[in-house]
Amino acid sequence: MSEDRLARLETMVGDLIRIVGHTNSLLEELCNKVDRLESRVEKMEARLERLDARVEQLESRMGSLETRMERLESRIDRMENRMDRLEAGLTSLREEMNERFTRVEDRFDFIYEKLMEHEQKLYHLKKTAAR
Repeated sequence: MSEDRLARLETMVGDLIRIVGHTNSLLEELCNKVDRLESRVEKMEARLERLDARVEQLESRMGSLETRMERLESRIDRMENRMDRLEAGLTSLREEMNERFTRVEDRFDFIYEKLMEHEQKLYHLKKTAAR
């Protein structure tokens, strides 16, 4: 019986050694995977830091662009106001020119009528003088 027990103990010790060896290989594989994951996490953290820095740069740039846009909008508003004033001035000048043109045209008509009257009187004078 003791040989039987010894054989069983040897079998159990062999099984235990096999189980421990299998567990060790699994543990080694798991350690390798953890190492690879740690490496990947470190790379991702470095990448994340670069991305954070880039986001900060973009935010800063965006702020600058917003400031520039506000200045441009202000400038455009001033230009629109100036154009409105110029347009109003042109409208006023156009109306004044139309009035002056009408007056000049009226004077021209008056002068033309007087010229025609003088031409008729001159014609009659020449006709009378020729007789």
